[in-house]
Amino acid sequence: MSMEVHVFSDKPLPSIAAWQEAIDAEGFDLRLDPEVELATASGFLPAMLRGKQSGFESYHDDPRELMEGYADMPYFKSCPTWKHALSFRWGSRAHEGVSVFMAAAAYAKATGGVVYEPEEGKALTLDEVRALVGVFEKLALAEK
Repeated sequence: MSMEVHVFSDKPLPSIAAWQEAIDAEGFDLRLDPEVELATASGFLPAMLRGKQSGFESYHDDPRELMEGYADMPYFKSCPTWKHALSFRWGSRAHEGVSVFMAAAAYAKATGGVVYEPEEGKALTLDEVRALVGVFEKLALAEK
């Protein structure tokens, strides 16, 4: 089973380096692969979480298509018309979920965007996303 979240924003970050700066500013111990070209990245994005191999899938999606796909969800009945969407997908490994929510929180904050969680059908506040980092960290500890 795979899970996903999306960050909707009006602008993308220009590079992995800019994204890494945003992650560092949040105080997260997550290191994205500096060799990845963010503008063309599609698929698995390697990362190091607290010095251990991690990562997640990341895709630049068409925000209009995503919003149309979720049109029946309450958030999309009155949300802004976002210009950019970065989607995150991961499997059942909790450490990947930690990486996703750290990366998504930093990306959303740096771009003035929102993290949309389709399972709940709502845009999450940054505090809610940070809380999910904690939830997945506890799950990751239980995996060991």
